[in-house]
Amino acid sequence: MKPDPRPQTAPPTEANTPKNFHHYLPITETLFDGGVFVTSVGAGSVDAGAHYPLPGHPSLYHFNWREGRTLPEFSLMLITEGTGLFESRSTGAVSVAAGAVIMICPGVWHRYRPEPTTGWTEKWMHFNGELAHRLLAQGVFSLRQPVWRPNDFKLVEAALNRLLLVVQRRPAENSLQVSLLGLALLSAALAEDATVAGPASESPSPTGQTPSLTDPLVQRSIDHIWTQGHKELAVADVAAAIGVNRRKLERHFRATLGRGVLDEIINCRYSRAERLVRETDLPLKSIVGLAGFGGMENMRRVFIARAGHSPAAHRQSLRTG
Repeated sequence: MKPDPRPQTAPPTEANTPKNFHHYLPITETLFDGGVFVTSVGAGSVDAGAHYPLPGHPSLYHFNWREGRTLPEFSLMLITEGTGLFESRSTGAVSVAAGAVIMICPGVWHRYRPEPTTGWTEKWMHFNGELAHRLLAQGVFSLRQPVWRPNDFKLVEAALNRLLLVVQRRPAENSLQVSLLGLALLSAALAEDATVAGPASESPSPTGQTPSLTDPLVQRSIDHIWTQGHKELAVADVAAAIGVNRRKLERHFRATLGRGVLDEIINCRYSRAERLVRETDLPLKSIVGLAGFGGMENMRRVFIARAGHSPAAHRQSLRTG
């Protein structure tokens, strides 16, 4: 019998999961109704003595050790090799070792880093949604004990690998499948909480899903927009990054999605700005830059068109409504 010439898809394992990559996924309003939706995933291997954090992240997610960071969403990180340190205002400094899960909640100042003598390998998911906030309100996620070691962290890693591989194969799409894999990861991480670490010394399809993207130009463009969306991107910048002229890219976008490249850029900006307005107390001037808007008036016009009122009024309505 002749061997099957078709390429075989290997099962998700660490062996075929990339060591260094990250993707920031497009977010549509239909995902908000699913309980939990994934906003980004990634993996990184940091050698001993190497600079940390790894470069290339949007400014909303990038940080330095001195200033730390506050996120508008949840983050789950698994350390698979090495050791390091996590710190928040409620925990102080906490030692982190291989096999540890770190859960970061919205609005919580924090910072973390590998030990210079060991480095570490990290895999992570950022997520949000009503169910995630309910779990926080019910005490499933603890602000005071955000670092723990599951009995079998390999089960957590396997769930993370499945999510990472699905996103790697289709980085420009967010879907119910991605959300379900995110839920499976949360279940694996929370099911066997063994040891808590101590102090250290817009345009939905009829089914409500993101349309299946078969056009590689559109896939690469959306991936670029959502990964580089903290910059003041123009349509010409996206076309140049993909290596095609603007007119060709616009044709492909409209044929595939029924909207233009600028619409996707604005979707990305508004999604990130709205989450920052909703989940943090950051000044609006800071949000303008973090979301990639060129100025306050630009952000204000988009909010009025999308939310019906200004960013300030939107924040007020969320907190008094």
